Amino acid sequence: MSMHYGDRHYELIKELKAALLDERKTAVFYAQMRDLSTSFAGVDSFAEARKDELDHATALTRLLERLTGTIPEEALQPVCPTEISSYCEGIKMAIQGESAARVEYKRILQKTQSREIQDIIREIFNDEEVHLAKFRILYDIECKPGYYAESGD
Repeated sequence: MSMHYGDRHYELIKELKAALLDERKTAVFYAQMRDLSTSFAGVDSFAEARKDELDHATALTRLLERLTGTIPEEALQPVCPTEISSYCEGIKMAIQGESAARVEYKRILQKTQSREIQDIIREIFNDEEVHLAKFRILYDIECKPGYYAESGD
C-alpha cells in the first residue's frame, strides 16, 4: 500500500476515523430499527445493513491500524443509541445517513491514490448504495399512504 504524507495523509486518516465512528454508530442504530420493525422486509433490511456496517467498521479498523500502527480510539469508544420518535422517522434517518455516507466515501476516494484503500472504500460505497435503495423502497412500502402494507407508524 502506498503511504500518504503530510497534510494529505493527515486528512485521509481523519476522514477514515470519522467514517469508522459513523459505521459503528449506524450499526447500533440499525439494531434499534431492526427491533422496531414489524415486517419481514424491515427486519431483513436492517439486519443485513447492520451486519454490513459492522463489517465496514472492521475493515476500516484494520486499514487504520496498517496506516497508523495503532488501533484507532474510534474503534473502542462507546457509541450511544439514536433517539427516534417513530419507525418511519427512523427509516428517513437511515436514508439520510446512507446518502451522507456515499458523499463521505466519495470524498475519501478523492484523497488517496492507493489501489488497496480505493478497493476497500469502493466496496463499502457499493454496500451503502444497496442500503439506500432498500431503505427507500422500505419507506415507500411501510410509510407512504396508498401502498399495500400496514402502516409502520
